[in-house]
Amino acid sequence: MTFRPHSIVAVMLFSTMIYAQSSSPASKPQAAPAAAKASSSYAAYPLMSQAAEERARKLFEMFKAGQGSAIWATYSAETKKHADEERKFVATLAQLKAKLGAETKVVAENTAPYMLKRVTVYSRLSEFANAKVQVATVIMINEDGPTDGFAVRPLSSPPEGHNAGYKDTTKLKLPFSGQWLVDQGGHGVFYNIYQMTDDRQFAMDFVLLKDGSLFEGDATKNEQFYCFGQPVLAPADGRVVRVVNDIGDNAPGKPTQETPNGNMILISHNDHEYSLLTNLKQNSVKWKHDDMVKQGDPVGECGNSGNSIAPKVHYQLQNSIGFPTVESLPAQFVDYIADGKPVPVGEVVRGQMVSNAPASSNSPPPEKK
Repeated sequence: MTFRPHSIVAVMLFSTMIYAQSSSPASKPQAAPAAAKASSSYAAYPLMSQAAEERARKLFEMFKAGQGSAIWATYSAETKKHADEERKFVATLAQLKAKLGAETKVVAENTAPYMLKRVTVYSRLSEFANAKVQVATVIMINEDGPTDGFAVRPLSSPPEGHNAGYKDTTKLKLPFSGQWLVDQGGHGVFYNIYQMTDDRQFAMDFVLLKDGSLFEGDATKNEQFYCFGQPVLAPADGRVVRVVNDIGDNAPGKPTQETPNGNMILISHNDHEYSLLTNLKQNSVKWKHDDMVKQGDPVGECGNSGNSIAPKVHYQLQNSIGFPTVESLPAQFVDYIADGKPVPVGEVVRGQMVSNAPASSNSPPPEKK
């Protein structure tokens, strides 16, 4: 995966999350003294709940009101060990508020679970009076109550190039059964971190949730993740042109760089369109080169191989087999449900809950326009 120079912005944006990944994945915050805990007004915020989202919005209102110390008070003792001291934290937020001016527009919001901790990640894209570019705020809410991260950064998306408006000709279906969360997907870095890469600009990730969580237990084993081992399906009919199947799955939080794609299958469709499904479970691909697959055929299982920190379904539509170069293409899926609403043809976006629409014997799949 090749990152663009713009990636430095996202690295800064998500810097407050790095400590959580490097520490024990699902560890709970250390108990705070009773008085301090009471002053912080801790409460339980179930993962991916309305309460967690509203809590994040309240913290953002504190930022707009210049209440940096009040935000700091909501951090757990454990989190404070990995963040700046209070004086520096408060001064930084005050400088940001003064530099940005008033928030003039909320462009977008979304929530997603943190991959390795029981934390809801609230993201907000805003316009501010003094900012020439849009500004992203990322707030992490631990299910036990404390704030696990707060970052405000200008966010510029790299140009998408000549493929930005591409309309595919293959009638693609979502590559899984049931309802999954779009963890990465859409146009712009706010929705899709792959936008910062040269070869995966329009790639996307999907994860399976139960009660808002990606996993049970402490997230130290792949088997604890609900999506691990789930069937990954062929998005459309095609011919298998490449398979990798013998790479071991990583322990959660420990990706490998030697083979970024891990176990994978590449399927050729018509008109120079190829479906790439990567990071599959070891020995789960039962197909070989030149095999013909049908839409909906199980082609592998969700895994955690290659450059992956946790199990997920990673999908990309691309314009070649990969040699000498490959370009990622926007993918439009047909006949699916997004957040409870039917979508005849469309592109998925981070934060949506999506599933294939139930098969109908009365009508054929919708035609693309």
